[in-house]
Amino acid sequence: MLLFLCSSHVWAQANADDILGVWRTTSPFNDDTAHVRITRGSDGLYSGIVVWTNHPTNDDGSIRCDVKNKNPKLRTRKWNEVILCWNLQFKNGEWVKGDLYDPYSGKTFGVKLKPGKTTSDIEARYYMGTPSIGITMKWKRIK
Repeated sequence: MLLFLCSSHVWAQANADDILGVWRTTSPFNDDTAHVRITRGSDGLYSGIVVWTNHPTNDDGSIRCDVKNKNPKLRTRKWNEVILCWNLQFKNGEWVKGDLYDPYSGKTFGVKLKPGKTTSDIEARYYMGTPSIGITMKWKRIK
């Protein structure tokens, strides 16, 4: 009898810096896709900035900017420069208590990230107030 072992890189236990790198995320509202680079700040908190988007321009060809931002000084910021999430802290194998900016509405929500089924997947929970009220999206590791 032959026994074949398959290796599918699964999370044994997440370490804080396992989140570092570039992740692909898709909007829950349309076909927009973005690549988000997650970094760790000197304060030990994690944040993510959009480094690429599949729709960098508007229908008229103009550069897509963060026009719905509550801060007028940031409304000329390009979509591929938006800080998407910040204040993520690593606790009990998850990145929790973060903030998530939605450039479609200009609103900020809560976010927590946890390991998916493989080391190439993250489950991102976007919520208002409490994580039990929200939506879960999958992020895929790009690099």
